[in-house]
Amino acid sequence: MALPIGRWRSGGQGFRFIAFGALNTLVTYALYCVLVAFIAPQVAYAIVFVLGIGIAYVLNSRFVFQTPARAQSAAIYPLVYVVQYGANALLIDAFTGAGVGPRAALALALTIVTPLSFVLNRLVLVRKARDMRR
Repeated sequence: MALPIGRWRSGGQGFRFIAFGALNTLVTYALYCVLVAFIAPQVAYAIVFVLGIGIAYVLNSRFVFQTPARAQSAAIYPLVYVVQYGANALLIDAFTGAGVGPRAALALALTIVTPLSFVLNRLVLVRKARDMRR
């Protein structure tokens, strides 16, 4: 039995967010691995980080939240990643300061920040699309 379209749109967003986030991570990591053969690691990382934001915007707007890509939401969208990066950095510091190893600290931080990132993505992409239709 097929689900109604409206229910499908609201129903699997969390799952699609994680799936497309994993896809984005794999693509940008693979590109990073290629780039570091030719350029400095920090330059390669900067390139794939910016590219990853662009890929995330397209995947999240089109496939996760099914909203049109708009200049206004695209301009604000990198702020989601600034917040995400800052939150992860603060949590890593807090966890490592409490004696947690750095790998486990990142894993813990991601379990906290990923839902926050989902909410911020939804706020930016869905709210902006709704506001633009008015």
